[in-house]
Amino acid sequence: MSDILLQAENVGIRFGGLQALEALNLTVRDKELCCIIGPNGAGKSTFLNVLTGTLRPTSGSVRFLGHDIAGLPLHRIARLGIARKFQIPSVFPNLSVEDNLKVARWGAPSPVRPVGELLELVALGNRAA
Repeated sequence: MSDILLQAENVGIRFGGLQALEALNLTVRDKELCCIIGPNGAGKSTFLNVLTGTLRPTSGSVRFLGHDIAGLPLHRIARLGIARKFQIPSVFPNLSVEDNLKVARWGAPSPVRPVGELLELVALGNRAA
């Protein structure tokens, strides 16, 4: 079995005459942490919108666990666990970090990783309670 979770190959997107992304490639493997960094206007948000299904690429493919997800409805991609979190905080201030994450996962299939493990991964385990 492949350890590739998410793979974008030669992804491109065009808005009229503007080529916003061209031949972008990304592979994320199991247990790998990935960051997308770049200056304003580099296409980071556009690429995340392609990965989450908000935008459909005009070229290339996006696969999750080997299945093409480009063009799937947003809710189907979200149920796979692929979603975007905006920088604007939208948390329940009276809940712990752990409980906020549990609320965010409510109704989703069983988590691949326990919430506590995810908090440790991003160095927030000490703030869980």
